[in-house]
Amino acid sequence: MSEIIEGLVAQPGCEIVRQADLEAFLAHHPRALVFFTGDTVSRPEGLDVAVVVREMLAKYSGRLVVGLVDRRDEGALMPRFGVVVLPAVAYVRDGQAAEVVARMRDWPVFLQACERLLAAGDPLASTSVGGHA
Repeated sequence: MSEIIEGLVAQPGCEIVRQADLEAFLAHHPRALVFFTGDTVSRPEGLDVAVVVREMLAKYSGRLVVGLVDRRDEGALMPRFGVVVLPAVAYVRDGQAAEVVARMRDWPVFLQACERLLAAGDPLASTSVGGHA
């Protein structure tokens, strides 16, 4: 595991998720990010996304959790969230992917998806995101 991924896992609110643990993780966390790193050795783009995920975890401390999918289980779990390209972040609401951001994107893409995810459970917040109801 790379230092960047190890640093992410060391953050409060981030845990490694195996296929066998996934349903329990999702049941305990109705709003979560499920992060698929992909092979960070041959495609280091996953490390860039890991930095973004770490920053979102810090920004939304206490409101957001991250399940870092164990590399051994990525292939089996990708279809569950509609992930077809790695790295990817699935924004999960009540056990289902509400949105997936694949590959490295600009910070606002990740941030806006996170705002939509968190606002979906808060009726007051959902009227202010994007300036419309």
